[in-house]
Amino acid sequence: MIHHSLQLASVLDVAGVIKVMDALRAVPGVDAVEAVSGERVVEVRFDQNRTSPQELGTVLARSGYPQQATRHAGGSCCGGCGG
Repeated sequence: MIHHSLQLASVLDVAGVIKVMDALRAVPGVDAVEAVSGERVVEVRFDQNRTSPQELGTVLARSGYPQQATRHAGGSCCGGCGG
């Protein structure tokens, strides 16, 4: 099992916490999910042989809670997010 933090683009409210936790818990290989109302970080423990951080990010985006776009030191995006 590995632990991974997912940084969301927006702050979660109570309904968002429930939605995100339900969506991630349904992913095969996910062992534990922690999310708190008023925060932007979701903590997930999962089996890396059954899922990946990328898959978890896709599940979040499909649930309406995309991850925050990552900016590199030069201030430009790598383009991987399509942005």
